[in-house]
Amino acid sequence: MARRDADLSKLSIQGLLALRDRIELEIEARREADENQLRMRGGMIGRDGPRYRNPENSAETWSGKGRKPAWVDRMRSKGVRLEDMEIIDDRPTPGAESAPSEPPKGKPKASRRR
Repeated sequence: MARRDADLSKLSIQGLLALRDRIELEIEARREADENQLRMRGGMIGRDGPRYRNPENSAETWSGKGRKPAWVDRMRSKGVRLEDMEIIDDRPTPGAESAPSEPPKGKPKASRRR
């Protein structure tokens, strides 16, 4: 691939913001393509649930799929990058319900009556 150096000093702020948006979309598309290839090879477990969280309101989250919520655009207009809103620590929150455990394997023991 040929490398072209762009003179960014000639771009307006709006032009730079538009370029940043295009770059972020391209990075996200390439990451998703890489993840899809890993899944097809069985190398990655799919992630369900939210991927991004509003830094000003933790109750607002987005999976990164479908229509982008308004809070994402508001944060981006304030200069917050999408990767800065990414949820890194996806451990369950304290008090969250956990999945039921599997029943023990093997024959159940017979109870004795006396």
